[in-house]
Amino acid sequence: MAGVSVSVEKVKEFISSQIQDEEKWAFNMRMLRSIGMFAGSIFLMRNFGDLMAI
Repeated sequence: MAGVSVSVEKVKEFISSQIQDEEKWAFNMRMLRSIGMFAGSIFLMRNFGDLMAI
């Protein structure tokens, strides 16, 4: 069980390091926005693509 708590601590440290560092936070936010736009465009095209066709 000690191995699990060590890995949980490492995950918490990793997440904290990604949030606290300004450059990493900016990069992560850009990635989240671009992934969100990509997923949103797929959703829209799959659901409403036939309405956009000429």
